[in-house]
Amino acid sequence: MRTLDKLRLRFSSLFRRGKVEAELDDELRFHFDQLVNENISAGMPPDEARRLALRSMGKITAVQEECRDMRGTKLIEDFLRDLGYAWRSVKPRLRRSS
Repeated sequence: MRTLDKLRLRFSSLFRRGKVEAELDDELRFHFDQLVNENISAGMPPDEARRLALRSMGKITAVQEECRDMRGTKLIEDFLRDLGYAWRSVKPRLRRSS
């Protein structure tokens, strides 16, 4: 992937986080549904097919976290979160000193 495309994707991950998270949820849901459909096509009852698909995908939250880490924006997101925390903790002191 070209560098410009990578930068564009990282900026959209930072500034359109809700949209990117929704796309991630849709993608994971699609893959889960595909696994369930494959299991049902193999002759499994729907409940068992769903249970086996959950087991084979692993924990969804762990997969989501891994995808977020692969975006390459964690360092920036953590910095912005820390900056916000610092501002919230300093803001009351600035009001008192005025």
